[in-house]
Amino acid sequence: MGQDGALKTQLMTWCRKQRINQMALDVCGRLWSFDLNQEPECDRNTFIEESGGSIGGHEDEEADELVGAIGVDDVMKLTFDTEEEAGKFYNLYAKLSGFGIRKSNAKRDADGISRFRKWVCCCEGYRNEKWFNYEDRKREAKPITRTGCGACFRVKYDIESVKYVVTRFIMEHNHPLASEASVQHIRSHRKVSDAEYAQAKSLKLVGARICQIMKHFVIKAGGYSNVGFCIKDLYNRMDEERRKDIFNGDAEGALGFLAAKKDADDMFFYKYHVDNEGRLAMLFWADSKSRADFSVFGDVLVFDTTYKTNKYRKPLVVLVGVNNHLNSTVFGCALLSDERIETYEWVLSTFVEAMKGRKPVAVMTDGDSAMRRAIKNLLPDACHRLCSWHLHRNARSNIRCEEFNNRFYNLMARKCSTLEFEDRWARLVNECGVVENEWVKKLYRRRRLWAEAYLRGHFFAGMRSTQRCEKMNAFLNEYLNEKMRLYEFVRSFDLAIAWLRHTESKAVHTSENTKPVLTTILPELEGSAAEVFTRNVFFMVRKHLNRQGLLISEGWSEDGGNRTYYYSKYGGHEISWRVDYDRSMEKLICSCMKFESKGIPCAHMFRVMVVEGMNRIPEACISKRWTKGVHCSNNGMKEFVADEQLTQMARYGTLKSSCNTMCYYASYMDDAFNDLQQMFDKHSVDLKEKWIDRGYGGDGFAMDSRVRNDRSRRTFGLLDLRVSRCKGDHKHAEAKKKRKCGHCWYYRNCILTNDLTCDIWVEDCRQATTNKNAHTKRIRTTQQLMMIIWKTVWMTRWKNHLKLVRAAATQANGEDKHLYHNHSVAVEGTQVANKEVQEKDEALLL
Repeated sequence: MGQDGALKTQLMTWCRKQRINQMALDVCGRLWSFDLNQEPECDRNTFIEESGGSIGGHEDEEADELVGAIGVDDVMKLTFDTEEEAGKFYNLYAKLSGFGIRKSNAKRDADGISRFRKWVCCCEGYRNEKWFNYEDRKREAKPITRTGCGACFRVKYDIESVKYVVTRFIMEHNHPLASEASVQHIRSHRKVSDAEYAQAKSLKLVGARICQIMKHFVIKAGGYSNVGFCIKDLYNRMDEERRKDIFNGDAEGALGFLAAKKDADDMFFYKYHVDNEGRLAMLFWADSKSRADFSVFGDVLVFDTTYKTNKYRKPLVVLVGVNNHLNSTVFGCALLSDERIETYEWVLSTFVEAMKGRKPVAVMTDGDSAMRRAIKNLLPDACHRLCSWHLHRNARSNIRCEEFNNRFYNLMARKCSTLEFEDRWARLVNECGVVENEWVKKLYRRRRLWAEAYLRGHFFAGMRSTQRCEKMNAFLNEYLNEKMRLYEFVRSFDLAIAWLRHTESKAVHTSENTKPVLTTILPELEGSAAEVFTRNVFFMVRKHLNRQGLLISEGWSEDGGNRTYYYSKYGGHEISWRVDYDRSMEKLICSCMKFESKGIPCAHMFRVMVVEGMNRIPEACISKRWTKGVHCSNNGMKEFVADEQLTQMARYGTLKSSCNTMCYYASYMDDAFNDLQQMFDKHSVDLKEKWIDRGYGGDGFAMDSRVRNDRSRRTFGLLDLRVSRCKGDHKHAEAKKKRKCGHCWYYRNCILTNDLTCDIWVEDCRQATTNKNAHTKRIRTTQQLMMIIWKTVWMTRWKNHLKLVRAAATQANGEDKHLYHNHSVAVEGTQVANKEVQEKDEALLL
């Protein structure tokens, strides 16, 4: 079906559904020569076949004739229920005819009812004369589209009939009408519908770019001409809706989104801080799932600062922990104004407030001094540990001794006594000659924050670095970028957290509904571990169960009901471990302190279990935070999506996916396609009437207008954020490349910047390349080739040329003609010198 045929079908269907007066039906009936009040005797498919494959005729001439059958008298007798219906009718008529329209003057009464409305041709009027004589023009003027066309369409509200009647209709144009292929580019016939916007926004939320979304619509529609809008329209619609979301300001929009989540989730917590100018300075939020997770897994807290996640360059602090599946879990996040001590103190105090006064037992950071002092002030009882990865990186940048860096990293992770550590440290600094190094002295003073010898026995869930937090930042960067406004940032962050929790639910399913394959020679103990621990923790425990076979007994002793076992590793007797076993309480304590540090039984404990003939792991050797059932206390919360618009888009996607199969099969058959199209047209009108009657909006309103209106009632009286400049956002920024001469690509202020001299220089270089090629034909060995090129082309030519040109440029203090004359002399001198060198080389070769 051609484009004109489809439009005429749309006009016919529109007239029938709107049920405008008899004269309108007669007018439209003249287009197809049958009465629209009666259903055609033949079906739509047969009618199309009899019409030559498209409704409206075989050729464009016939289509123009059918459109031209509408006369002025016919249109003047039309009536419309609403102003929007009249506008749609005239716009559809304009699209069939080949011109565009735009709204002109109108008048409304005190009740907001439009008394009259006028539409004109898009070529009506003339461009203002001042734009033709604009002197400071920096770009090409837009093409002229106004020709003073007088075509128009005017309706007036009739109080007696409560309808809009046509009072004026001019059909004549003073310009050529657009062809069928050009109509798609006229502005009034390009529009991104609400359904298309909803689909585009859902794709945008998952990271698709506008150009990619546009290509998706093109593929779905079967070509650019069938989409109904251009990529610029899509950009404008997305930007328009984004501006509506933050019409009170970016900060107001973000806080309104968080307030909406608070209304639906009583346990949702957010708090913000305002600076002296009334601008939003800092923001913290945590939902009910994060607060519940902290109540169970909040013994260890890892937080780090990441950058380039929002338009305002506000550093993002993500407070991360580890759950019972060894997956990262987010306890909360905060946007900061800067990285001062007071700022971090505000974050920690707000975090403790959100967690109802509960504080973490251990904290791990990257070593920032302001962060460290804030932890000392707010969390004095927490064991603070510095990231081993950051320490090793700092050591490599401050100490240029590879031996020291390698031995320092091994000593930092070595599980030994404090006396052994002090002895090894003294030997390390003496042998590497860094005793007097100030950075090494400062590092040693903070040894209790990074040395495993001092941190043994403190629970850190098996973590020695902030890489878990760094990994979280890398994951968030897939959803966040440095161009995001605050309102977009909080929504994208919410989507990223939803994905993390989805992966957590998958890990819960794997642990609870599947069983691992037992592979060790101790199936009883291995099966006991598989029943108690989550899957990822079980794999870690099984490694230690396998290692118990590598231990050699060094004897044992008994004191009453308690026994003490001594073990050493096979092949290494210099290290021994002691395991105390309390038979009455079935409690095991090992000198390696792995259970206290990581919460899992070590290989030495498993060896004692084997010796004692145990077939299950004692309760005292099981840390509750790693077990399967620990999540039951907080897993009953329902996932919440605060924005109704996201719910609407989800429903739209579901319905669209449900129709895909039906539409796929119908697209192969003409009769099925036509029947399905009629069904869609009928139900679309009915559903739209319900949509308007229930107050969701009308034409021109976005589908999320009700959500936006609810949000508009919330005002916080805040100004938008200022752009911040923090410590880490520019450390690894690439240096801006320096500008250089466009000819020689070497100097910025090149002596050959004059166009004439540069052209001579470029031609001179081309001549040098020609000479080089001539020499290459005569030379057979690589050594002779390199010698000739170096002497003739680069050394002699470069030195002689620059020497003479610089001398000429020095004397060029007068007029420009002296510079050109001197440079010509310099070029002649260079050519003579090159000719002499070339003759010598040829003589040498001969």
